[in-house]
Amino acid sequence: MRRVVIVLADGLRPDAVTPSIMPSLDALSGVFTLALRATTIRPSATVAALASLATGVSPQTHHLTEPGLGFLPALGSLRPVARELARAGIGTDVVAGDLGAVAYPVAWALTQAAGADRLITDGPRARDAAGLAHRLLCRRESRLLVVYLPDCDRAGHAHGWMSQPYLHAAGEVDAAIGALASWTEDALLLITADHGGGGVTATDHDAPHPINDHIPLVLAGPDVTRRHQLTRAVSLLDIPATVLWRLGVEVPACYEGAPLTDAFAREVVGAPA
Repeated sequence: MRRVVIVLADGLRPDAVTPSIMPSLDALSGVFTLALRATTIRPSATVAALASLATGVSPQTHHLTEPGLGFLPALGSLRPVARELARAGIGTDVVAGDLGAVAYPVAWALTQAAGADRLITDGPRARDAAGLAHRLLCRRESRLLVVYLPDCDRAGHAHGWMSQPYLHAAGEVDAAIGALASWTEDALLLITADHGGGGVTATDHDAPHPINDHIPLVLAGPDVTRRHQLTRAVSLLDIPATVLWRLGVEVPACYEGAPLTDAFAREVVGAPA
């Protein structure tokens, strides 16, 4: 049995990951593998980044950059991660905090189109989503679980990145990560963000800027190299390829990233089972 959990903290900047603000994530980054030079795609926007995580290709290929359902026909020419896993008999679940009455139907439609089995939401806080994820992990099935935490992005747009409300939201996200940290003995956790923010405009993240593009990426799990740092450039596009590789599924040739095999112990590299 192998399980992968992607924890996506929307809008989390790497410089918010400190012992005082996010002690759980900071501790995991020291114990396991931290990518120091991880960047998102361009444009650094949530819809574009989520589509890249789901399909393994850049916005220039998938063209999914705006909210809505108009791009659904394009999915027919792509190879979403969840569909590739489904062919191997491995399911995908998406867990999130409360998305609201307007966003939920769109999110549900996109989740289904990408091949995921379920979208489950509950509660306004990151730790509510973590509670749902914990209950799913207790089933001990070989699956991909995506945990979407929007807290930091909401605070950043409302009050500014690195403002006090933003840092409070980062602390809430950290509580959720801390609640999931006990699963690192049984599952691979990929903890990352879709973008940073505040690089050009205090309350936005779209414009090209290193602070908008730089994202945290921590890999933690039973076969991940301990006390290790990836100093080379790493892309958000490497995450979908890593998920398939780790779950023993062939990575499609059209994927634009590569598995982060150098984050794993030498004996498991190239030999997922």
